[in-house]
Amino acid sequence: MDTLQSMKVFVRVAQLSGFAAAARDLRMSPAAVTKHVAALESRVGSRVFDRTTRSISLTEPGRIYLEHCLGCLQAFEDADASMSELSKEPKGLLRVTAPLDLASVAAVAARFMNAYPKVTVDLQMSNRPVDLVTEGIDVAVRVAAALDGGNVARPLALARMGIFAAPAYLRKHGRPRRPEDLEHHRGLVFLEPHPRDEWMLERDGSRVRVKLSSALTTNSGAALCAAMVEGAGLTACPSFLARDHLDAGRCELVLPEWKVLPELHVYAVYPHRRFLAPKVRAFVEALRAAYGDPTKDPWWPETVRPAAATKPATRRRSVRSS
Repeated sequence: MDTLQSMKVFVRVAQLSGFAAAARDLRMSPAAVTKHVAALESRVGSRVFDRTTRSISLTEPGRIYLEHCLGCLQAFEDADASMSELSKEPKGLLRVTAPLDLASVAAVAARFMNAYPKVTVDLQMSNRPVDLVTEGIDVAVRVAAALDGGNVARPLALARMGIFAAPAYLRKHGRPRRPEDLEHHRGLVFLEPHPRDEWMLERDGSRVRVKLSSALTTNSGAALCAAMVEGAGLTACPSFLARDHLDAGRCELVLPEWKVLPELHVYAVYPHRRFLAPKVRAFVEALRAAYGDPTKDPWWPETVRPAAATKPATRRRSVRSS
């Protein structure tokens, strides 16, 4: 059998953790996938997977072989990409991952496919950490304060954090006038990668840390904002989640003179390659064009509405047991 094709099949089985899933992805029959893996195992003289009726997992030799296969396949891709006549036009399958709540990536991908009809896109929306090489991802869009140096990262935009609340909530519970007032309000808290129930605010070089009373926790930014606009509490979230609600008057920015830390950045991340595939290079440039200046926040409102007249926040009195 074709050893290179068998290596490709093996890699997809490992990445997708299943023979059936790999068969669907590669548009092959499950029997053909099984034959390719069996041919590789016969060639290397070792099992690469431990199989049960419900799951498969890589053996130790399989993990080592996977690493070498990925390097070998990357070398073939680099060799193809180095041939100018074959690499002028972006084409093929582009695998992209992005945070669940950064829906604007889907719009960029759609425009990209319209511009390059020979490209198809597999867009995976997920908040979980992704190993780009192991999972076969071409480009990851990530929102973070900083990234490690394991991959190439191109900054796309800022994403400022703000504190937001519905007008009805502020009328009922009062508008916080200083960071310490936040501790007496209902907090809506984002869970991933850990509960963000402490907020750090900065103004004129001074920083204040406040601890929230969590009324709701969720791993969905959209759910967080939905609860916020219904008046369930205050939330701190990136500008791209709140902008539409701000424009529609469904929420207001609280303590606008204070900066909520950390300041986030939107990055395009891809594995380091000597020869970057045209589809990857073109998509990264499409992202950069869509988001504009990487030093600015395209979602942050240029002007903030003046604060409506609301009653001051009510402090909770602590009760000691005698």
